[in-house]
Amino acid sequence: MNSSFLTKLLGTVTNKYDKTYTQVEYGKLLPVTKQMWKFGIKKRNLERVASALKDACLRAREEYCNDRLDQSYNTSYTKTEDGGSYSVTVSGGDAVAMISNAHTREDGGANWNNRITDGTTVNMDFDYDAIKAAHRTASLILDPKGKKMDVNLDTIVVSRGTAVAFRAKEILGAIRAGGKSSIAGSADNDANGVPAYNVIELPYTETNTSYWWMFDSSMKGDEYGLQYKESQPISLEGPNVVFKTGEIQYKSTMLFDIGFNDARNWVGSKNTNAA
Repeated sequence: MNSSFLTKLLGTVTNKYDKTYTQVEYGKLLPVTKQMWKFGIKKRNLERVASALKDACLRAREEYCNDRLDQSYNTSYTKTEDGGSYSVTVSGGDAVAMISNAHTREDGGANWNNRITDGTTVNMDFDYDAIKAAHRTASLILDPKGKKMDVNLDTIVVSRGTAVAFRAKEILGAIRAGGKSSIAGSADNDANGVPAYNVIELPYTETNTSYWWMFDSSMKGDEYGLQYKESQPISLEGPNVVFKTGEIQYKSTMLFDIGFNDARNWVGSKNTNAA
């Protein structure tokens, strides 16, 4: 697989805040009948086939990470998998959604907001003016003592293959061209004054494909932004032979949790031009 967008989005965590990280075991099981083993897979390479389990776990982990952004306006959502459906809590250290205008301040001051707005329009649709609004939104985020922070947005996150992703490429292409190149579809001609951003395209968004986000990658760490806490990497277990049936089982498992303590280095938009 290509290099994981997981490592681009997440900072590892040594938890020292109020967010609790509960290690959950995820896994994939590959059962092989005695007949399949004797007349099929054995003649090929069972270990090679079973290693596909590890790839399946890797993809699943990427999806779980992607879900945190797909559901970034919610505090919980329902996840449906082969074994059934279950509820996943995605609220942060302040018990609200990752992208919200109701993030509480630790000193009891006014709530801070990381929904992208230019002061009038909320959840702005992705375009050049919205990038400017994202920086405005980030500049107004206050620290726990009510002081302004130096949040320097340098990365745009979009869903792969969407209109938002292609628009980001058009805008950034014009910015990188420099000179007096104008941005496609825009009357602005000030590309020289805008920094070149990194763009991450999410491959596994299931629901909210028009959402987009920006974050300050220099603030990745154990305090700000999405966190990934792992106690067991992806591991292949087996073979286990069921004596009664002769079935051979391989299993790939992993133990981790994903969440966020403090989302002050992220801003986001539903791309709706409405609350």
